Amino acid sequence: MNRARHLAMLAAASATAIPGTARAQNSTVRIGAAANDSYAVTYFAQDGGFFERARIDADIQPFSSAPAMVAAAAGNAIDVGMADLIQVGNAFNRGVPFGFIASAGIYDSKLPTTLLCVAKNSLYKTAKDLEGQAVAVVAIASIGGISFQEWLKAGGADVSKVKMLELPFSTMGPALTRGTVAAALIAEPFLSSFKNDVRPLGDTYAAIAKTFFLSGSFASRDWVNANRDVAKRLVAAFQAAAAWSNTHRDDTAPMLAKYAKLDLDTIRGMARATFATTLDPRQMQPILDIATRYNQLAKPIRAQDLIIPV
Repeated sequence: MNRARHLAMLAAASATAIPGTARAQNSTVRIGAAANDSYAVTYFAQDGGFFERARIDADIQPFSSAPAMVAAAAGNAIDVGMADLIQVGNAFNRGVPFGFIASAGIYDSKLPTTLLCVAKNSLYKTAKDLEGQAVAVVAIASIGGISFQEWLKAGGADVSKVKMLELPFSTMGPALTRGTVAAALIAEPFLSSFKNDVRPLGDTYAAIAKTFFLSGSFASRDWVNANRDVAKRLVAAFQAAAAWSNTHRDDTAPMLAKYAKLDLDTIRGMARATFATTLDPRQMQPILDIATRYNQLAKPIRAQDLIIPV
């Protein structure tokens, strides 16, 4: 037997002894993540071992806001990010082939995790009190920004008389205590970490609907088409992590404390996010419709068009 044939037989024997060896190789995916609870399923999937079991080597890159993740994905700095429907919808309307591959945080009016707050000693009590004032939101073109405007209108305030500013959640508490802004729309875990310095003024999200999607994992259609198997495994990991996180608050609390750099007792005492495990267009369309009405989307979008099947 010549050497070439001998080596070929050894290779065939090895492949038979370890079936699927080639398929068992891990795939690296660059994933953007944020440390607020409704976006943190990426971290839970990583520390909970869901990416590892899906053979995903997650190169997780932290971001302070969803718009920054959308920009990073558009510049090919990450493969997958987390954002809300308005941010992804705006990119879609500009011809960027983004869409959602997995759902994440969902708003539930029975357990809000984002509230409009003012400084503890503030005299502001109503929507009209904010006329002529500056109010902080993490992104104006976002669900939070629209919910705040809808809440103002419901409270009889003139939206045009309120100035919205964009600030990261982490800076909103200090901005309130300094008087830089009159109010701020703060999400957990920062909402709880600032609880000694601020007080709630209203649940603005309830002005939209009783329940809807807050966020989802997005990617470009080009990336999904070129990495179909990887995308399927990634989505399966996200969905499994979401379902697990909903019933394992004690396990995810230390993870969130680590990435958000907050005290564990703060995490345990705060309202925790609930995660959807499927992409339901019925939970998406109301946000797209109200965003169009507020000119946050240049043109209407069907929820189905923002879903990338994997």
